[in-house]
Amino acid sequence: MKVKSVDICILILVISISSPKCFSQEIQLDHVITVVSDMDNSIKYFTEKGFTVKKGKLHKNGLINGHIKFENKTSFEIMSIKGEPSDELSKDYQDLLKNGEGGVYIALSGISTSLMERKLSDLKISYITTEDQNWNYITFPKNSGLSHFFFIENHLGLSDPIEILTHKNNSEKIKAVWIEGDDYVKYFLSGIGLRSLGEIEEESFGKGIRYSTKTGEIIVVSKNDPDKRSRIKSIVFGTKDPSKSVKIDL
Repeated sequence: MKVKSVDICILILVISISSPKCFSQEIQLDHVITVVSDMDNSIKYFTEKGFTVKKGKLHKNGLINGHIKFENKTSFEIMSIKGEPSDELSKDYQDLLKNGEGGVYIALSGISTSLMERKLSDLKISYITTEDQNWNYITFPKNSGLSHFFFIENHLGLSDPIEILTHKNNSEKIKAVWIEGDDYVKYFLSGIGLRSLGEIEEESFGKGIRYSTKTGEIIVVSKNDPDKRSRIKSIVFGTKDPSKSVKIDL
């Protein structure tokens, strides 16, 4: 039986889309969120560190935010609450803030929602999908070891002026994020196709396992308190000088 060349091309495409390598090449570190009690003081702190902070607005649900953005589309979001939280999202941040300021979420992006859903189903990982005209979200149950992760597919395609993306400390991207996690987190990251780069050790956090995304590394370290929700420990910003970086502990 003869096989047409077009059939071979389709077969190769299907295999490529299904492979972990394909996921690994496209999945990117999108943004990191920290929760703070005082937005004005936080903006002042990060401005003094040499970052340009784009001030957000006060939302109807009581959340107010600020952004540190970069040309490669990675960003760092500062979140706070002003007034009484009025929906599930703002109440979630209120609960997180009650447990202390610091990094609370790491967002991934780069592939379609349907592809990520298929991969998570193959891994037998529970998830919740929320579809919106502006974004699609995939989140994870609060009682899972992945509650500090979410996936986002952005439909807006908005861009910021260069003055928002330029920083006095020469930061130009998120280079690495140190997060708490266990073997389940490592199973998740490996399962969606992220390549392990081996061990790294840092004085403050001890040994961690490095995972590579298209836009930066995720470094998984053990939790200080296994009974508490995992958090984002630190964020490292890459600068125009490859030998230098800006590290912020959260």
